Amino acid sequence: MLKRNNYRALVLSAALGLWAAPHAFGGYTLNTLATFNDTNGAGPRAGLTLSGSTLYGTTFYGGASGDGTVFSVPLAGGSPTTLATFNNTNGEYPEAGLTLSGSTLYGTTAYGGANNDGTVFSVPLAGGSPTTLATFNNTNGETPFAGLTLSGSTLYGTTYRGGASDYGTVFSVPLAGGSPTTLATFDYTNGGYPIAGLTLSGSTLYGTTYGGGANGDGTVFSVPLAGGSPTTLATFNNTNGANPYAGLTLSGSTLYGTTYSGGASGDGTVFSVPLAGGSPTTLATFNNTNGAYPAYGSLTLSGNTLYGTTAGGGASGDGTVFSVPLAGGSPTTLATFNGTNGAFPIAGLTLSGGTLYGTTEYGGANNDGTVFSLTPVPEPASLSLLAGGMILLGRRSRRRASVSLGEVRRT
Repeated sequence: MLKRNNYRALVLSAALGLWAAPHAFGGYTLNTLATFNDTNGAGPRAGLTLSGSTLYGTTFYGGASGDGTVFSVPLAGGSPTTLATFNNTNGEYPEAGLTLSGSTLYGTTAYGGANNDGTVFSVPLAGGSPTTLATFNNTNGETPFAGLTLSGSTLYGTTYRGGASDYGTVFSVPLAGGSPTTLATFDYTNGGYPIAGLTLSGSTLYGTTYGGGANGDGTVFSVPLAGGSPTTLATFNNTNGANPYAGLTLSGSTLYGTTYSGGASGDGTVFSVPLAGGSPTTLATFNNTNGAYPAYGSLTLSGNTLYGTTAGGGASGDGTVFSVPLAGGSPTTLATFNGTNGAFPIAGLTLSGGTLYGTTEYGGANNDGTVFSLTPVPEPASLSLLAGGMILLGRRSRRRASVSLGEVRRT
């Protein structure tokens, strides 16, 4: 039998060990980090780019000319700093987020530029006038809603319209700027209207189209990095989802994404598709109560869990932040919006140190949108275990307080 002092030390050590173990999360705290007021931008539709202790993003409109801005916000929160404004000539209505390379941010505007068909631009990280790197003219694409994917010294993206059949394109632009190169065009049969950006794996680009395909409900496609005809990897049929607005998240040999509508309740789905192609697997469906209409934001993967946003649904109908196991299951609602703390979160999430960061297009103090954070709250479940261990230390005559501790005493 263990000596009394050794036994007490062992029980105390076990209790403290339980307390020091990683905590389970007992929920999330939603914090408003910044609000917009039209003057400093309005209607952020895109996710955030993190560099150091600063978040960077775009607003769809607002700013000096009302045509949108590039902004920064400290990770801890504060007033947005306007880094650049658009004025139609240098672009108008940036719907997508930013891509960082070195000390420069790269993005797209859906409209504006020489032909009012959209632009590719760059802005210094410290702020300044946007530099127009490329303009669209319908023939080489029109209305780039999506952000950019960087590989080497080349930027890759999609346009919602334009190209040979006017159903959209996949394009590339040199990092230093130049005319867009059309890598692929859509003809509705192979997909139509790509809204989302591209995911790169090896020498292949992967993406989604909002419409087109066998049932007109959208597709998952691939295109060689060097260009070529799109390969249709999957099609949607409303039952398995419809109208994928968002891009794809790659894990291993599987692509994960969302559809804006379709599924069992018509409120959208989370799906997976093998990298080599095949029928979409429905991992989760939305039913308005647990969220509705996952929009532009690609999913964020952490461990075995996918995180995202829905534009509507939830307790107040103003949207949610949710999680879904990588293997599939019912969505877990992590946060709901109510107008005051934001509304209509259509963008993806940025993860840093266990905290999720995002934007809402509307809501907040001026109804011009917000930047928010979602911080996990540790669940102090180990308090009762610690207290139980301390009680045992004061007892001399009890032979069995529990099976495990009784077994320890007999050793």
